[in-house]
Amino acid sequence: MSLISNLLELIGLGGITGIDILFAVMAVIGTFLFLIYFVLILIGGVADGALEIVGFDTDFDMGAEGIFHMLTIQGILSFIMMFGIAGLAVTQSDGSDLLAIFVAIISGISSMWVIGKVFQVMKSLEVDSTVKHSMSIGAQGKVYMDIRAGETGQVQVEFQNAMRTCDAVLEDEKWSLKTGKFVEVVSAIGETLVVKPLLLAEVMAEEE
Repeated sequence: MSLISNLLELIGLGGITGIDILFAVMAVIGTFLFLIYFVLILIGGVADGALEIVGFDTDFDMGAEGIFHMLTIQGILSFIMMFGIAGLAVTQSDGSDLLAIFVAIISGISSMWVIGKVFQVMKSLEVDSTVKHSMSIGAQGKVYMDIRAGETGQVQVEFQNAMRTCDAVLEDEKWSLKTGKFVEVVSAIGETLVVKPLLLAEVMAEEE
């Protein structure tokens, strides 16, 4: 208890009593742990590895619906932090203990939701930079640069959630295709796509 008292004294809260002590302790500990966790994430996901070593599973599906996408370690820490800060702010403004608890809970839950969304966006931005051309098979697109008989041209097709311009050859080397013609990828040889012509009627049928 003396350590906590000294800590509160250090930040100018040595004279608080009652529920204020709970709010202050949660605010200090929550903020401290949240900042450490966030810094560790910024330097390369060390936090998750450290927590897994001590047996804390942080692998939650951030895309899941409902409350589960707030119940991550960062969400819990943000709740503790905001619960303490908001509750202390109310009591230090002469608000009642009941009001302070209510505001603290609402603030904590709101913080969990916001942090959950932030980390969800961060996770969605973690895109694998490796282009797997085999994933383009079946994709449809257009000729970007003429593909002459027996030669390599370029096509634009969408795969791996991005529109990509790739080298391409025709399935039948006797064919030629002008820029703007529709094609479908039938296979991939390394980074070169093998395509076949696609009639406009077939493209419209696929869209329907």
